[in-house]
Amino acid sequence: MLSNILEHHGRANQRLASLEENLVHSKREEEKLKATIEGLEKEKRGMNGMRVALMERKDLYELLEAKMEGFQIANHLGMIGGFENLNLNITRKWMEISALS
Repeated sequence: MLSNILEHHGRANQRLASLEENLVHSKREEEKLKATIEGLEKEKRGMNGMRVALMERKDLYELLEAKMEGFQIANHLGMIGGFENLNLNITRKWMEISALS
């Protein structure tokens, strides 16, 4: 009877040790997952920032395209006299945007 109790107690201790080991392993895995989630959240914030920057750049391109189109129309109409400065400004802006790319 006593040997059965001791045997049962020994198995219970082994099971407890195994559960404690599993708990430690689970906590390590939880920490790894938390670190992964934090990394993904930082990456997401970075991508959102890049998306905003790209949208701003797209807006600049559209504005410059509209100015270029206006310049071309004026050129076709023969009203080029006052547009030299506009052409220089547009050229500078294109160069600035190209440097960002």
